[in-house]
Amino acid sequence: MSDAGIAIVGSGHAGLSVAESLRRRGYRGRLSLIGAEPCLPYQRPPLSKQYLKGEWEEERLIQRNAEFYARHDIELIQGERVAALDADHRLLELDSGKHLAWDRLVLATGSRLRRLALPGSDAEGVHYLQTLAQAKALRAALADASKVVVIGGGYIGLEAAAAFATAGKSVSVLNRADTLLPRTASEPIARHMTNLHDSRGVRIENGIEVAGIAIVDGRVSGVELQDGRSFAADLVLVGIGVEPDTELAQSAGLKCRDGILVDEQCRTSSPDILAAGDCARFRHPLYLRSVRLESIQNAIEQGKHAAGTLLGDNAPYRAVPWFWSDQYDAKLQIAGLANGHDLEVIRGDEQGGPFSVFCYAKRRLIAVESINAPGDHMTARRLLQSGISPTPDDAANPDFVLRDLLQTV
Repeated sequence: MSDAGIAIVGSGHAGLSVAESLRRRGYRGRLSLIGAEPCLPYQRPPLSKQYLKGEWEEERLIQRNAEFYARHDIELIQGERVAALDADHRLLELDSGKHLAWDRLVLATGSRLRRLALPGSDAEGVHYLQTLAQAKALRAALADASKVVVIGGGYIGLEAAAAFATAGKSVSVLNRADTLLPRTASEPIARHMTNLHDSRGVRIENGIEVAGIAIVDGRVSGVELQDGRSFAADLVLVGIGVEPDTELAQSAGLKCRDGILVDEQCRTSSPDILAAGDCARFRHPLYLRSVRLESIQNAIEQGKHAAGTLLGDNAPYRAVPWFWSDQYDAKLQIAGLANGHDLEVIRGDEQGGPFSVFCYAKRRLIAVESINAPGDHMTARRLLQSGISPTPDDAANPDFVLRDLLQTV
């Protein structure tokens, strides 16, 4: 093996987690972290919340200052895309034409936004929100906007809608699915979030098809639906999901299927190339099925695990997935994966107080979704990690102490 060391493609949460973990655990070889954006690695979750609302400025988003990378001898390459991956010769070609050799490689390429492919979708005033640059543009445009339309009913769209409504804008959410958060939340949570936004004056339209963007003098003036209706808008945010960025992996012949396929140690089909974060698809031992997780928690934890594999660890990756979303004064926390559940049990006061939805599949607990109930969330993570399922009756009983089930672990 040469002294080319380890290269990490992608400086988001997963990539930075790999680099930090390697140095923390004593790796002293060459270490390169390549990021396409011309800025220091930053936190992404606040973009649609604190940053968009003006509560945080850019400096607070930065995860580590420049001195950190120098002190830990991490070669941070900023504003450079990797144009080509030569797995046979272990070379990366950057957009600048430079080449970077590696002994082992981690792909932390994340995800790409799905783009609206409709008439008028390239008009001025149509925005997306994934990067800091996009968040800056959106925040600046919001100051002069009065009527905002959000296309998409996922987390980014709803968090941004909450920020827009809090800023006093007229907000409409146009959602193709029949419920909000269709891929990730149970019906009670979707219903609660709908009622929450409605109480703040946000108009929610589910089950609709957008036909195009209306334009006046090159700027967006509204959103047109296939049913003939239209919504006036001087700003449109498109939040219709993401897809894994597998372009480099595919060009190198790595196995991909809605993500880069990795084993339980984060290795791809080429053993010296690993993948972690939003771009990676793996078989989760707690759910016995293939999953790809769009989660900051997973990106960080899987990044740590990939670093461990590079250092010789052989333990399988089995972290319980968890997610969160802040909208107005509601904190939604999800532990586990609710897809495929066949029973929902409410614990707490769904109508006005903190509550949780316990999701079961064949009477086995697979996920818990909580609104302003952090105790339930933390207990749920431990229950799921330990493979312990409270009975549905116990979960619904507010007098039953769930954490007592953990005393036998």
